[in-house]
Amino acid sequence: MPTLRTRLFIALLLAAVIPSGLLLLGGTLAFREAVVTTGTAGPWGQVAESGSELLDRLDEVAAGPAVEAAAERHREQLSESVRLSRFFTMVGERILFLLPAITLAILVLASAIALLVATRVSRSLSDPVRELVRWAEALGRGDTLPPSPSEGRGAGAIREYQTLRDALRRMETSLREARDRELERERTRSWTEMARRVAHDLKNPLTPMAMAARTVAASPDERTAEAGRVLTEEIQRLDELARSFAQFGRPPDGPASQVDLVELLVGLHRRLRLEDTGSTEGAEGGVRLELEGEGELLVEGHPTALERAVRNLIANAIEAAQDTGAEEPVEVVLTPRDDGGAILRIRDRGPGLPEGELSRMWDPDFTTKRRGTGLGLPMVRQVILAHGGQVSARNRDGGGAEFRIELPPTISPDGVSA
Repeated sequence: MPTLRTRLFIALLLAAVIPSGLLLLGGTLAFREAVVTTGTAGPWGQVAESGSELLDRLDEVAAGPAVEAAAERHREQLSESVRLSRFFTMVGERILFLLPAITLAILVLASAIALLVATRVSRSLSDPVRELVRWAEALGRGDTLPPSPSEGRGAGAIREYQTLRDALRRMETSLREARDRELERERTRSWTEMARRVAHDLKNPLTPMAMAARTVAASPDERTAEAGRVLTEEIQRLDELARSFAQFGRPPDGPASQVDLVELLVGLHRRLRLEDTGSTEGAEGGVRLELEGEGELLVEGHPTALERAVRNLIANAIEAAQDTGAEEPVEVVLTPRDDGGAILRIRDRGPGLPEGELSRMWDPDFTTKRRGTGLGLPMVRQVILAHGGQVSARNRDGGGAEFRIELPPTISPDGVSA
């Protein structure tokens, strides 16, 4: 089967050559007919003979000087006309003799021009189509679309092809994002199922183990009691681990409601101080809270899940600061957005984030802690995404890390941001 380029080439060539050939053929026939009809010397010869006979008769008849002068002028003009008629007749006969060759040369020249134009036009029309076909095949395989050397050029048909290229690139971006979301959902489902199984398998023996550990801890023998206390602490850690596994992948419970982030952060900050000092007086638990703007800052969400996510990030920041002995407290900064949303930044002066692992730190199987489960940051990300927000991380200038949470504004029933 001929290719698109071949079909276009043949169609364009025939569209140019056939009309040109018919036009040349018609013009040649018309010119030949005109020369044959009007270009011979026969009629002019007859006129010359009749004119000469008339002038001879005038010479035999006594005429006045004026008539003789007029007859002489007529004889001269008649002779010139006959001479010109014979000249044009000769030229016409030569042209008629050369006309087939001239017609053929013009037809060959027109065909050569049509061949060149058809080649260029068929290439300019077929090459982008072939390229778009390759792009469609690449999209079907999930490959990345290659750069096109003709993108962004010229006008005419290329502009339409550029529109198709732009549409295919947008499709590629949408398909890649859809594939990434599907892979992430599938990975999350796999980890969620595994985490729930692990949590179930851990919880079953923990209760009798805890009872046995408390019995051992109550032993009158100090060494036995110390071993029991160690067992109790480890069992509590395993219980917390099981709870983390059980919560992973679980959406927030209950319907969403308006959450005042200012009130949530102030309450969390107060509880952190109580946990650190055991009273309402004293230090701030190594956390400094900064609230920019005035009044409440509402978002749509689940307060318990949001507080758990923020508390997790603050706990990580405190631990990172303690690892380096940084005296600067962890900063929690809440900033309102222009559209009514909120930006929450949690900063520390710890060792920072591993540069080569910034893209992996949100995966469930990644952790840099010696006793970490790798589920803390993925759970934070799931909570923020469930609230329609975004969470990101970066290293700070001068050392330390910054986690940034962006939450959309509350949407009122009439569709207007609160």
